[in-house]
Amino acid sequence: MAAASLDVDFKEGIQYHRAMVRCFPKQSCTAALYSLLQHPTQVQIRFFITVLQQMAMGRPHDCSLSPVPCRARCKTLSLQV
Repeated sequence: MAAASLDVDFKEGIQYHRAMVRCFPKQSCTAALYSLLQHPTQVQIRFFITVLQQMAMGRPHDCSLSPVPCRARCKTLSLQV
C-alpha cells in the first residue's frame, strides 16, 4: 500500500472515485462495496479486517495505511500546522 500511495496516477484515481462516490446514495455504495468483497485475496482480506477493526475502535484508519507509525506521523503533521 505504501508504494501504491506514492504513485501519482493511483492518487488521482482514488480522488476521482471518492468524488464520484459522494454523489451516490448510501445503498449504492453498500452494494458496490459488497460486490468488491466477493472474491478478495488473502492479503485484501487481512487489509479489510485491519481497517474495519480500527474503524470500529474509533481509531483513525489513515494511520494503518501509512508506512510511518501513527504517533510519529501525527507529531510531524502537528509541527507543520
